[in-house]
Amino acid sequence: MSDDSFIREVDEELRQDRVKALWTRFGAYLLGGVVLVLAVTIGYVSYERYTTSQANAAGDRYAAALTLAEEGQNEEAIAALEAIVAEGVGAYPALARMSIGGIEAEMGDAAAAVSAFDAVASDSGAPQTMRDMAAIRAAYVLVDSGSLEEVRSRVERLSGDSEPLRFPAREAIALAAWKAGDAQTARPLLESLVNDGGTPSAMSSRARILLDLIDGGADSPDVAASGEGAAAQGQAVAPTGVAEGSDEVSPAISTDAPAQAEGGAIGVPQMPTTNLGISGDAPTDPDGVAAPAMDGGAASTGDEAAEDPTANPGSGEAADASTSPDDAAPDASDPQPGPAEPAN
Repeated sequence: MSDDSFIREVDEELRQDRVKALWTRFGAYLLGGVVLVLAVTIGYVSYERYTTSQANAAGDRYAAALTLAEEGQNEEAIAALEAIVAEGVGAYPALARMSIGGIEAEMGDAAAAVSAFDAVASDSGAPQTMRDMAAIRAAYVLVDSGSLEEVRSRVERLSGDSEPLRFPAREAIALAAWKAGDAQTARPLLESLVNDGGTPSAMSSRARILLDLIDGGADSPDVAASGEGAAAQGQAVAPTGVAEGSDEVSPAISTDAPAQAEGGAIGVPQMPTTNLGISGDAPTDPDGVAAPAMDGGAASTGDEAAEDPTANPGSGEAADASTSPDDAAPDASDPQPGPAEPAN
C-alpha cells in the first residue's frame, strides 16, 4: 500500500468519525425540526381547507339570505344574516351587517339601519374600505332622519381631496345642510362636485340641480314644512324680500292666513296684487270702465246702479265693474224715432 492510499483512508475515517459525532450531538434536534415543519405545514393546509369550507358555507347562507330579502321575506332574511354575524367567518359578518342595514332602511327603520352601519364602521376587524362605505351609508340614511351634525360626524373625515370616497361624503353633507336650511355650507360642497372632473355624472347632475334650487331661492323641505305649519296655525308668513311692516304687497301668491276685512267679514282671503294702484278708489281701465275695489269696501252692485242712474261716479262711490255697455249708451242697432210724417 502506498503512502497516498494510506493517507486517504485515514482522512476518510476521520471524516466519518466527525459526522457520527455531529449526528450524535445534533441528530435529535434535526429530526425534531423536520417533524415540526411537517406538522406546521399539515396544520396550515388543514386550517386553510377548513376556513375555506366554512367561508363557502357562509357564502351560500349569505346568498340564500339575500334571496329571501329579494322575495320580500325581510324578517327571515335578517334572522339568517344575524346567524352569519354570530358565526364570524371571514368578512361575511361585516357584509351581513351591511345587508341588515340596507334591509332595515328599506323597511323604514332608520334607527336600526344606522345602528347596523355604525357597527361595521367601528369594527376594527373589518376591511377599512368596508368601514368607510358603512359610514357613507349611515350618513345617507341620516340625511332624511338625522341632523347635519350627525352626518358630519360620520363622513366629514372622508371629504378630503385625497379621499377616494370624497364625492359621496360631500354630497351627503351638502344634502343635510340644504335640508337644514344652511345654504352657506351646502354651496361650496356642491360647487366642488360640479367643478371636479372626477365626480360621477349622476352625482354632478344632482349637485347642479341643487345649486339651481339654492340660487333660485327655493326653500329646503324642512323650511317649507315649517312655513306650511305656520300658515296652518294662522300665522302670517311674509314673502321673501318684503320688509316687515311694509305696505307693499309681493306679486307672488300670498300664503297669509284668512284675515278680517274692513267690512267685518271673517274668512275673506287676502288676494295677491301687483301694486298697480288697486285700492278703495277704483281706477278705470283704458276703456273707461271702473275696476272693482279690492280693499274690502262695499262696491256698488248692478241693481243699485240701475236704481240710481244719476249717481256721480266721482263722488267716492265705486262704479260697478260689471255694468254692461247697454246701460251706458243706446245700442246703435235699435231703431231711432224719425221725424213725424205730415198729416194728410
